[in-house]
Amino acid sequence: MKKTVLFMSGILFFVFAASAAASGIKVGYVDIEKVFNQYEGTKKAKDRLKAELDREQAALEKEKAAIIKESEDLEKKSTVMDRSELMKKQGELKTKAERLQMKTLEIQQKLLTKEKEMTAGLVDELRAIVVKIAKNNKYDYVFERNMLLFGGDDITGLVTKEMNK
Repeated sequence: MKKTVLFMSGILFFVFAASAAASGIKVGYVDIEKVFNQYEGTKKAKDRLKAELDREQAALEKEKAAIIKESEDLEKKSTVMDRSELMKKQGELKTKAERLQMKTLEIQQKLLTKEKEMTAGLVDELRAIVVKIAKNNKYDYVFERNMLLFGGDDITGLVTKEMNK
């Protein structure tokens, strides 16, 4: 079903593009992936996100190492400990490990949310620049490169240049 819809969309788009070319409509396209890869703001956002990820991972690794050390110490003392005390300490360790796992998931979710927010901001900025360039250069339509089967002007360089200003 999806393939049929996608195929039909492609055919309609091709027909539209062909009729647009025949009627003098000006069409452009942008390689969004290329723009994002060359945009300084994307690099800065990725660097900030990576720095935060590294910081969080270091803290989690420190907690993990502490739990492992505590577990190893408990293992060494287990032969001389009272059975009920041993069970209590093992339960505490299990609880700490579960909390660490929950904390890890929370941090992953927080970082994913931040990444989505950064990406959304960059997409909004990109969209505004594409509209500006399209109006200034009198483009009737601007598409993402992957959506255009034939024709059109590549304005990726213009968009990248404008975004890096």
